[in-house]
Amino acid sequence: MVNKAALSVLGVIVLASMGVGVLIGMQIGGGGAETVGASTPTADESSRQAPSSDGADPPARTTIPGGEMATVQPPDDEETIPARRFEAKEISREIERLLNQRRTSRDLSELLTSGRVTGELDALAHSHSVAMADDARVSHTIDGNSSRNRYESAELYSACQFKSDAGSYVVDARYNRLELVSHAVAGRVHDGEFLKTEEEVAQAIVSDWSSGTSRDRVFYENANQVGVGVEVTQSGDVYVTGNLC
Repeated sequence: MVNKAALSVLGVIVLASMGVGVLIGMQIGGGGAETVGASTPTADESSRQAPSSDGADPPARTTIPGGEMATVQPPDDEETIPARRFEAKEISREIERLLNQRRTSRDLSELLTSGRVTGELDALAHSHSVAMADDARVSHTIDGNSSRNRYESAELYSACQFKSDAGSYVVDARYNRLELVSHAVAGRVHDGEFLKTEEEVAQAIVSDWSSGTSRDRVFYENANQVGVGVEVTQSGDVYVTGNLC
């Protein structure tokens, strides 16, 4: 009888120990009614769900071949500035300033940019810039009307003559000697450079005039006046004419 009683007590102890072990295991393993069916997030899910350190939403991500995750980089839109923001008169003034800056750097006199004759030169230059814009091309001759024709029509052919630097011949409106023409694009990339201000447009024009076949005209020693005409189209194309005297 003693042995049976002892065995009964021992059995109860063993059963109690097993019950305690089960309860402890459930607590450690996170079991319970609230966790039934739940799964631990994978590394990819964690990377998608975790916010950035500054509290902002994480960047958009996409799956690329192989299952890797990559941040989506939207393409940059081409930057443009509306043509209406560019003032033709401001471009003209800046061109005149830069022309005289280049002349004085060579110890040449500044060109006059105001007065009766320069006013006529401005009008002459602007009319040709409009003609180039209408024809969408840069040329000294538009619709058969040459530089010499325009000087003669404005009654400036005889007035706008001066000796060459060496004094060996007279410089006049023949052969486009007194005219500068050029083109730039405002508010967009022009020759690899984004022209975002009137000053930058003027710089591009004067740089063009100061090189190539027009170079000598910018630096005529005996020229004393200049008229500048600028036409800016709705698309941002800038056509410019300079007339010397």
